[in-house]
Amino acid sequence: MNDGLAPTDASAPDRSAGTRGIRSVTAEARGESFKIVQLAGMLLVCARQHGSCCCGWDEKGRMPFDPSLWGDEWERRKIRNRMHLTFTGCLGPCAIGNNALLQIHGRSIWLKDLNDSRITPAVFDYAEAMLAAGRVLPPPDELRAHVCERFVSRPVNTDGIAVTRPASSGEVGDGLEGLDPVCLMEIDPAATRHVAEYGGRMIAFCAPSCKKEFLADPGAYVGT
Repeated sequence: MNDGLAPTDASAPDRSAGTRGIRSVTAEARGESFKIVQLAGMLLVCARQHGSCCCGWDEKGRMPFDPSLWGDEWERRKIRNRMHLTFTGCLGPCAIGNNALLQIHGRSIWLKDLNDSRITPAVFDYAEAMLAAGRVLPPPDELRAHVCERFVSRPVNTDGIAVTRPASSGEVGDGLEGLDPVCLMEIDPAATRHVAEYGGRMIAFCAPSCKKEFLADPGAYVGT
């Protein structure tokens, strides 16, 4: 996990620091022109009410919450025209939910284990600090343990050309080994009755529903 987010070059032009001005562009759709507001960021929150499989489910060990927990805080701060809020189904990875994704200034910041209502204002404090600074900032102490890396990144040189990532010295798993290939939950093969043989290996599932989905189209989840 990378718990520090490097800020952008301080010498780069700061196009939005300290400003609450609304920026808009014209976009074409269905043969018409529309004026749309440009945003600096967007917060996506995984929610049971919107189809998540784990986030917000108290019976699965996650903090239950009504979307108003996040919506009221967003409205109170009056940042609608700078950062959008939306609720989603599964963002994953389920094992470390509740999850949220903050996309801001071109960076994806994944947030995990959001199981304390006091974290909600801290997330918005962090987002507002970056809105004011006009760049990505390292997470504050109260959020550092809640930041994780979800996407595989491709390092680039200063000329913008992608470079090969050196071999990682961190914890690297063997693909889907030890995971249910459908929901990507960690599973102990010795502790589940839901297994199937595929490609010469035994695959374990957390529930019969995942096994059923897998058997319907194994190639969609693993290669041979």
